[in-house]
Order: sequence, then C-alpha cells, then structure tokens
Amino acid sequence: MRGLLLAVMALACTTVASAQTPAKPAFAQVTGTAADGARYYENSIVIKAPVKKLWAAFTDQAAYRAWADVPVSAIDFRLGGAIEANYNPQGHLGDPQNIKNMFIAYVPERLLVFRNVQAPDGLPGKAAYGNTAKTLEFQALGPNETRVTVSGMGFAPGEDYDKLYRFFSRGDGEMLVALKAAMETGTK
Repeated sequence: MRGLLLAVMALACTTVASAQTPAKPAFAQVTGTAADGARYYENSIVIKAPVKKLWAAFTDQAAYRAWADVPVSAIDFRLGGAIEANYNPQGHLGDPQNIKNMFIAYVPERLLVFRNVQAPDGLPGKAAYGNTAKTLEFQALGPNETRVTVSGMGFAPGEDYDKLYRFFSRGDGEMLVALKAAMETGTK
C-alpha cells in the first residue's frame, strides 16, 4: 500500500533519521513533496507486538486508554466515526477544545485513514488541519513484530501548513515511540 501511495503521488523521497536521545528508540522518517507541491512525511517504527494488538490500540477504547496518555477520550470505530481526545483532565467529551479525527477509510488490521474535523485552539496551524489527512499502516514482520507507519499528507505551501508540518512530523514520530514503550514495557 505504501509503495502504491508513493507511486500514485509521484513523490520524491528523502530519508532522514530522527533526532532522538540515545535512551529512546528512534523512529525512521521519510519526507517529500508531491507533484502538487504539498509536503508529506512517513514516520515508522518496529514494535514487538502482534498486528492485532496494535490495531486495537487505535480502534478499541480500552486498548487506546491503556497506552495513550490522554485523560479524556472516546473511539467510535466505523466509517464516519471518530477518535475524540482531550489532554486536559478537566476536559469532557463534546468539548470544542477536543481534537477529533474522523475515520474515512480502513482495511482491517492493515490501514486506517482519517481526517481532522475539530482541533483545539492553540494548535499550530489549526486553520489548515482539516485540509490534511493521515494514515496508520500496520505491517506484520512476524507473529509478534509489526512495523507501524504514520503518515501525514496534504501540507500545502503556507504558514499554517508549515506550522502543522513541523508539529506533526515530529509529534507523530514521538507518538510511535510512546506506543512502542507501552507495548513492549508497559510504560506510558
């Protein structure tokens, strides 16, 4: 799927290593620009856990809460459903300051595609976030080892897109590192 996505978008790729501290496992990052001038990134990491468990980490409420450091969250896993989250413990579901990403496509235990439909004030580049999309890919490397890749695409030229790109190209990689730690050592 990743190869097809890259070919269709006619992307020029540059591979770079993330700048993680030696104590943390690093994620791999590929960045590029599509033919339409929009930037993208792909962050990936190998996690010692089966695909089924990692899939559940983003589609099942209990599994999500077990690893994600998000005090307020809900998952409505279906086409048109969403992951809603608030990092403030005093927040509540339905709050306009929650982040809400709608599922727009999926292939069970292989691919999740979503788009932002609500973002909190203070998110760098908030106005442009709904014009981008994200994918999560799960590639089994063995019965208990999976490559997880999160990609962001649609970052057009402009200040808001630049801010979003800087925020998420790094932040999504750090999310993968946190997921790896939670799955392999049980730490958040």
